[in-house]
Amino acid sequence: MRVIPPITPTEFFQHLQRCIPPVGWSNKIAVANSGGPDSTALLFLLSTVVQNRQRGRVSRDHHGLPRQVVSIHVNHDLQPAAKSMEGTATQTARRLGVPSFVQKIPWGLPPFPERPGGDVAGEKIAREVRYNRLFAAMQQTRAHVIAFAHHADDQVETAIMRMSQGSSARGLAGMRPVRRWGMGQQENEYFAFGEDGMRHWIVRPLLHVSKDRLLATCEANRLDYVNDPTNFQPGITIRNAIRRAVATSRDTQLSGSIDDAHFDISPYSDKLRAMVPNAPYSQQLREAVRLFGIRLDEVETQVTEILNQARLPFTASTLLLQKPIIAKVTDDQVRTSLIRRCLRFISHGPWGSPWAEVHGDRDAYNRIARELWPETADHERRTFTAGAGVLVTPVAILDKTRRYVIRNRLARGEGEIEGWVWSRAPPYERALSASPLDLNTRLDITDALVQAIKDSRSTSSFLYDYRFALKFHLHRIPTEIYEEILDLGAKVVVQCDTKWILPVVMLIGRKPRRIAHFTDRSFHNTVDVPSWIQMSFVRSIHPI
Repeated sequence: MRVIPPITPTEFFQHLQRCIPPVGWSNKIAVANSGGPDSTALLFLLSTVVQNRQRGRVSRDHHGLPRQVVSIHVNHDLQPAAKSMEGTATQTARRLGVPSFVQKIPWGLPPFPERPGGDVAGEKIAREVRYNRLFAAMQQTRAHVIAFAHHADDQVETAIMRMSQGSSARGLAGMRPVRRWGMGQQENEYFAFGEDGMRHWIVRPLLHVSKDRLLATCEANRLDYVNDPTNFQPGITIRNAIRRAVATSRDTQLSGSIDDAHFDISPYSDKLRAMVPNAPYSQQLREAVRLFGIRLDEVETQVTEILNQARLPFTASTLLLQKPIIAKVTDDQVRTSLIRRCLRFISHGPWGSPWAEVHGDRDAYNRIARELWPETADHERRTFTAGAGVLVTPVAILDKTRRYVIRNRLARGEGEIEGWVWSRAPPYERALSASPLDLNTRLDITDALVQAIKDSRSTSSFLYDYRFALKFHLHRIPTEIYEEILDLGAKVVVQCDTKWILPVVMLIGRKPRRIAHFTDRSFHNTVDVPSWIQMSFVRSIHPI
């Protein structure tokens, strides 16, 4: 019988270093602790590494490890085992000397929905509400990073599920070891995280570790845990069906379907195994998915290098790219990833949402690619709508000592080169044809400011068009504006200005006037604002 070794703190430390957020570790790191074996092992390993650092067993300056671990448990109260799972999670954290926080879900109290059923739709609701509570606990504990216990077998499940749905190679790479939390969804109030979502991170240090080694880690260290009884009920979600099938097939060569699992994974597992015929049979699925992940990392690295070479300084919230550099890209995966990054950076949909990436629609990406990389030399360059609220315009770029001037025409003069400007598409003029996202281009913030003043808060923040963060320092408001708002009923409104859809703050009162706006001077990003208002562009072009 094969002995399965537990994960040692030293080994885990190496896994942890592969998922450092780009901004580095925060002082606190949270663990999403369900009370199950995976998150229990993660909490043990992470707390051990951090405590070893405090005891001087790990170099204190080595990548600035977090100084404290906190445990966050979300009690959905949707199954009989919920109370037991909460108790186990809390007791384990206490035994390990880790502060523990429990989040309960107030089903039916706005903005939360009524208690969901046990079907696929209910699973989606439960997941989104769980993220809401995890994020709230992160803000409460001031932990900007949270660790999830997804492991190598979860990666296989994700790859097979996406393969069954026709996913691209990007989807087959599974979950990323580190990623930004993101802004969530516009249409879902309890799954909306706004600007704060751009400053929080999810890490998954166990993606190269198998499930059996996590169980071995719990057994070796006498860690109590509770198995979620719904995880292997195939009738609940397709993932559960795949999980059961993968567990059944892991060490047994299959032919045909698995009746007990209600899901035939053999067409997908066979394709994955064919990629790595020389790997041990029990490791083939994990190894194949790992290779997809390596390929995705390579693609994203190439895209970052291309963007660094092709991008020129330009006005806020736009991309000015040199066509000759973009034209050199020949790999389809690199092209697709480049398009995706540009869309997500420019779009006025929540960063990280499917809408901001045109839902990954292959036809949409192919259509954009045909414009950027035409098949014939005589293809006419033209302005086109890329989707996700993004407009792409061909321009001529003239370099005047690194102060770039563009012309909305093809390059034809000496010293001019062809380029593309990616920008936010103009909002619809008629409200009847406008999308909900376009209607956000006029934002009345008066009531929120007045309430903040009455509450004696020092600042009040807003996210405009999912692109710009506005922060008002209330104790610095000029007296005349303060009186005009509180005493005379003036309105403070943020609306769009210039063809680049930049924010301007208007005071609508006795004498309507601008009080703050972005300005565009020789395409250098400057902000014309008084000292009591801060504006910043918050979207990221980075891969995570």
